[in-house]
Amino acid sequence: MYELMAIPDLSKIGSILTMLIFISVLIIAHEMGHFFVARKCGVKVERFGFGLPFGPTLWSKKIGDVEYCIHACLFGGYVSFPDDDPENPLPADSPQRFENQPLLSRFAVMVAGVTVNAILGWVLMFFVFMNWGYPSGEAERKVMIAGVTSDTAPAAQAGFRKGDELKKIQNTPIQGQDYRSMTYNVQALFKKQAAHTIPVEVLRNGQPVILTVTPNAKGAIGVQLAAIQRYDAIHGPVDGAVKATSFLGNVIVKQFEAFGRLFTGQMPLKELAGPIRIVKEGANMIDQNGVQTGLMLTAIISTILAVMNLLPIPALDGGHIFFLLIEALKGSPVKQELRERFTQVGFMGLLALIVFILGNDIYNTFINPNT
Repeated sequence: MYELMAIPDLSKIGSILTMLIFISVLIIAHEMGHFFVARKCGVKVERFGFGLPFGPTLWSKKIGDVEYCIHACLFGGYVSFPDDDPENPLPADSPQRFENQPLLSRFAVMVAGVTVNAILGWVLMFFVFMNWGYPSGEAERKVMIAGVTSDTAPAAQAGFRKGDELKKIQNTPIQGQDYRSMTYNVQALFKKQAAHTIPVEVLRNGQPVILTVTPNAKGAIGVQLAAIQRYDAIHGPVDGAVKATSFLGNVIVKQFEAFGRLFTGQMPLKELAGPIRIVKEGANMIDQNGVQTGLMLTAIISTILAVMNLLPIPALDGGHIFFLLIEALKGSPVKQELRERFTQVGFMGLLALIVFILGNDIYNTFINPNT
């Protein structure tokens, strides 16, 4: 039997709402990019949707000639053109249809969303660096105790305290390339020793302390993990711009490295995080280190969204861009039937991935929370 986590206390509701707003802004900004460029090119926009059109529509209102909607499945957004509805009364040869626009106009509409996400990510990171400084990197290889979940948790009985830095578990040093991989290794070590009493070395006020703890049957001791971030001063806007560019460039490199580990089996599928875990982790970061860490996470997600949407996957922007590039090379559009078939397959695959990630989020956040 699994036990559901307690509902977050009211002191964290503000941080959760803050992260929800941050993530919502990224989705809306992406779709607004498509929306404004399409209108500028003369394409008629039928609907602007926040969330995906599955399940109930929470809110809908027509303003001018555009219907604005909020759907219950908040996994993204979309801008709908007359071309998306076979029964749309707009004449087939109308220049207001997306397919009848020049190639460059269609390309501009498709790249607008990722361009907005890339720019927004950079602006947010630049803003954080200029106001709080550049993350020193010290937190990249530290796993700290951010808090003990309850007075009855194994960690509370063992004497763990907020601010303890984990160094060794069962005499095994905490290792990893970054905070996320080190956190995963911590969780794996505790799970391996489930229901066994083990020594844990922590660094407290600069001094090593040995604590004895017995993880529960699920391998958890009842703590929240965090990295306590420190910041170095930025020397003017040019320095801030260079560091923001370098930082996000490194994010992109790490994202492709993560893809490689995922496809080679070095990273388990359960590490894939969706909106529930992102909001939860972001809220924890805001609680522990301030709103700037939530903004940094938002900037990173915005950059990753730009990269992900550029991949040549049908149903994503990159899939449409890929077909447009083929059209530019061969001098004629790819057959509509072929495009629709690939898009349908891609959409079903994307939907399956969404269901998997959502289930993963629910399981890891509410049913079997880590550590």
